[in-house]
Amino acid sequence: MLNRFLDAVAGRVAKEVLVVGAQAVVFWAGGFAAMTWSSGRSPVDRLRALTPNTQALVVAAALLTIMLSGVAVRRLTPTVLAFLEGYGWPGPLRRYATTRQQARRHRLRERWERLRDAQSEATEPIAPDTYDAFVRTDAALRRIPGAPERQLPTWVGNALRAAELRPYEKYGLDAVKCWPHLWLILPAEVRAQISQARAALDSAVSALIWSVAFVFWTPWNGWAAPAAAVAAVAVYRGALRGPCAALADLVEASYDLHRTSLYTALRWPLPTDPAHEREAGKLLTAYLWRGSDAPTPVFAPLPDTPECRR
Repeated sequence: MLNRFLDAVAGRVAKEVLVVGAQAVVFWAGGFAAMTWSSGRSPVDRLRALTPNTQALVVAAALLTIMLSGVAVRRLTPTVLAFLEGYGWPGPLRRYATTRQQARRHRLRERWERLRDAQSEATEPIAPDTYDAFVRTDAALRRIPGAPERQLPTWVGNALRAAELRPYEKYGLDAVKCWPHLWLILPAEVRAQISQARAALDSAVSALIWSVAFVFWTPWNGWAAPAAAVAAVAVYRGALRGPCAALADLVEASYDLHRTSLYTALRWPLPTDPAHEREAGKLLTAYLWRGSDAPTPVFAPLPDTPECRR
């Protein structure tokens, strides 16, 4: 799974740490508001009633709690993201949700075919609404792997899985096995964009964790539970899907644009046509994963550069 590698190399961004810290502050501020609403006395008033030394200790403890809770949520984020993808689900629930995803893909495929046929058979210019519907359907269809056995029970899982599978379908390159090697030769600006997309996804997942955790304040105020539910749904359907789709598109685009750099760096002969490329990609993946003692293919000559001549 690419997420583990991306988390290791692209997920430790200072900006994200600040975002998670801000989310922690919002969570605890909301909790204090819930307590104030129920008791009629704010935590600030209670703090003023204490001695100066005790006030300092309470403030220090509060800041430490906010910091540690932010760190805990950041540590929990990769595990929650994997769960949101569909890993670790109980068998019956996973099968039920995956079946729903398969049915959704089937409906999208049927709609895509109808819209495609309508465009190909049209004798007049296609209406903008019809064309927009085709584009949206095509984009949604690309977020679900075609093979039923590769599908996952959630939109997030399928979007990332589809991006992982597409380099193999197009070029014979296993995205998971080849990604560490490709990452090392990607241009700095490409790696920066991928890092930012992964950071945005992690921040959205942490926001979802905080939203669900807001249920903790329910004993002090009953509105905390519905507020947590509304916030969680809004984050999942709004803030989470965008960064997920962006990360998936960037991973796929990295293979589309920079896969030849992988061949060149490994001195592997470049494919000559699309059909040949699939077979070459499979051989290259096997070479990176297992090595080889075969006499073919013959390595390409080293580039004629001053460094190589020395």
